[in-house]
Amino acid sequence: MTNLANQIETLKANAMAKKRAESRTRYFIRTQSEKRLWNVSHVSRGGDFVEEQEIINTFPNIGLGLEKPDFLVCFKGEPVMVIEAKNEAKKIDESINQAIGYCNTINNTDQYNIKIAVGVAGEEDNGFFVKVRYLQGNIWKELKSNGYEISTIPSKREIELAILADDGTTNVTVPSSSEFIDAAIELSKILRSAKIEAPLRPKVIGAITLAIYQGEVDTATGKELESLNKLVEEAIQESVDLRPDTQLRLQEALRLSGADFDRLSSKIQRIISILKRLNIRSVLQSDTDFLGLFYEAFLRYGYDNNALGIVFTPRHITKFCVDLVGARLSDRVIDIASGTGGFLVAAFDEMMSKAKGPKAISKIKQSLYGFDTNPTVWALATLNMFFRGDGKSHIENGNCFDYREEIEGKFTRAFLNPPFSQEEEPERDFIDLALDALEPGGLIAVVVKAGIFADDDNKIWRQKLVKNHSVLGVISLPEDLFYPTAAPTSIFIAKAHIPQSETDKIFMARIWNDGFEKLKGKRVECEGSQLKEMLEVFELFKNGKDISSKLATIISGDQIIDGQELSPQQWLPQPTITERELKKQEQYLVLSLFQAVSSIPELADEVLEDFPSYPIVEEKIPYNTSGVLTDYFYVANGKSSGEKKLFYR
Repeated sequence: MTNLANQIETLKANAMAKKRAESRTRYFIRTQSEKRLWNVSHVSRGGDFVEEQEIINTFPNIGLGLEKPDFLVCFKGEPVMVIEAKNEAKKIDESINQAIGYCNTINNTDQYNIKIAVGVAGEEDNGFFVKVRYLQGNIWKELKSNGYEISTIPSKREIELAILADDGTTNVTVPSSSEFIDAAIELSKILRSAKIEAPLRPKVIGAITLAIYQGEVDTATGKELESLNKLVEEAIQESVDLRPDTQLRLQEALRLSGADFDRLSSKIQRIISILKRLNIRSVLQSDTDFLGLFYEAFLRYGYDNNALGIVFTPRHITKFCVDLVGARLSDRVIDIASGTGGFLVAAFDEMMSKAKGPKAISKIKQSLYGFDTNPTVWALATLNMFFRGDGKSHIENGNCFDYREEIEGKFTRAFLNPPFSQEEEPERDFIDLALDALEPGGLIAVVVKAGIFADDDNKIWRQKLVKNHSVLGVISLPEDLFYPTAAPTSIFIAKAHIPQSETDKIFMARIWNDGFEKLKGKRVECEGSQLKEMLEVFELFKNGKDISSKLATIISGDQIIDGQELSPQQWLPQPTITERELKKQEQYLVLSLFQAVSSIPELADEVLEDFPSYPIVEEKIPYNTSGVLTDYFYVANGKSSGEKKLFYR
C-alpha cells in the first residue's frame, strides 16, 4: 500500500511539475502575443483570447470534448487561430501537430473555418520555439514570408494578409523598436552569463545571425559551435561577389572557436530562439535593414557602448541623411568611418530602388566604399552589406587616413558619423578627409557633435572650411538621439571644393521630434515625427523656393564667412510650450514628489504652500484604496476630449 501511495504521489508531483513548466510556455505566449499587438484579455472584455478552460462556455458549438487547446485566438470576435503549448523545446512538433488536430476538429463542425495553427514549445533554459501552419484547401502548409517560415506568433496584419492571399504566404511584420530592445537586453544577459567578454558579443550575434540565415544549427548533438561555424563558412563561400581575401578575413572574424566561446555552446539554442522570435530569416529577405536595426538596439541597450569605441547612428537617421542629399544611380558613395555600415546600407537601398536591369545593379555594387579600423566592426559592416545583396562590399579594415591619396576626388557622395571625442583624430579631421574624397560639387552629410559648430576652439577650422567648401545647411537633432550617450548632434550638409559666397543661402533648422522619445530608459516610437516635413522644406530650399516652416530659416553666407557659429539655435526662435505640455510636466513633478515621499516618509513633514490643487486622478478614489502610485495619474491623450490614458505611458 505504501508503494502504491508513493507512486501516486510521484505521479502527482510529476503532473504538477509539468503543469508549472507548461505555465511558463503559456506566459511566454501571452507576452509574445501582446508584442504582436494582440489583446490577451477574454473576448467578453474586448480582448482577442479565450483560454482552455473558457473555450466551451464561450463557444458552446465548437465541437471540442475534454481535450482543448491552450488558447483560441479571435479576430473581431470570431476564432481565427489555435495555439497549443508544450513544456519542452523538443516537443515543438508535438505542439504544432496537436494544434492542427484541434483546428481540424473545430472545422469539422462547419461552424468555423480556422486556418492558422500555432505550436509553441520550450523552457527558459533552452528558449521557446514557435511553428506556424496555414490551411490551404485541405492541406496544412508552413506559413511563409519572403520564402521563409514565420517563426513567431503571427500578428493580426500577418493573418489578414495570409487569409487574403490564401496560398500559405503573408508579408512579415517588421519587429518594433521595443521588440528589438527586449531581445537585445535578453541576449546580452545570456552572453554575460556565458562570460563572453563585451567586445566579442557583437561578433557572436553576427555569426549566429549568418548561420541561421544559411540553415538550421545542430543543437541536438552537443556540437553547436561546430555546426554554427560550418554554416557561417558555407554562407561566406557561396557569396561569389566577395573577393577571396575578404572571404578568408570574414570567416576568421566570425569564427567562434577557442576557450572564449566554449562556454557559449549550451546557450546557442536559447540565443537562436530569441532571434527566431524576430522572424529573422523572413525579415532579412525584406527591404528592412534587420541587422542594422538589431545592432542599433544591441549596442545601445544590451551592451557596453565603450567596449567597441563606436557610437551607433540610428537607422532612421542614416536613411534621413541619404534622403536629404540623394543617392543617384550614377553616384559613387563613401563612408570613411563606416561602423556597422548604416549609411552605406541606406545609400545602397536608395540606389537599388532606381536600378533597372543587371547592368545597373552591377554598377551600384561597384560604387560603395567604406573603412573601419576595428576587425569586429568591419565584419559586421561587411555582413550587413552582404545581407542587403551587395556582395562586393568594398569596405576596408583599415584607417581611412592611410588611404588619403587613393580616395581623393573619387566620389560624389559622402556620408559620415565620425568617432566622438577622439583627441588624436578629432571630428573635424574626418570631415576634412571626407570632403577631400569628393569631386568638386560632391555632397556630404555628416552627423556630428554640435560643439564643433559653436565653440571658439574650432573657429579657425570653420574659417578654412568655408574658404574651400560651401555650407548648404545645418540641422540640429534631438538631444537624446544617442541616448544613453549624452551627445547633442547636428547634421552638417556641404558642397565640396566650391568656396562659400557671401550671397549663398544657408539652411538652418532644428528637429525636435524624430519619431522617437525617451521612455523608461529607452527610446521608443512616438507620434509627431518631423523628419518628413524637414525633407519637404529642405527640398523647397534646394529648388530655390521660399520656405515657410517653424522648423527652419535661411541665413546668408556673409553671416558665417569669418568662422561664426553654425548652430541653428542661434538663428531659430525657441518654441513655446503648449498648455497641455505644461500640464503634463506639472503632473510629472507631482508624481515625482509623491514617489519621493513614498520612499522617504520623513519628507512629508515639509509643507509646500503652493502645492497644485488641480485633480491628478481620473475620478475620486475611495479612501484606503491601495495600488501602484502611477495608476492614479492621468492626462488627456490628445486624440479626443473624452479619451484618457495613464500619463506615465
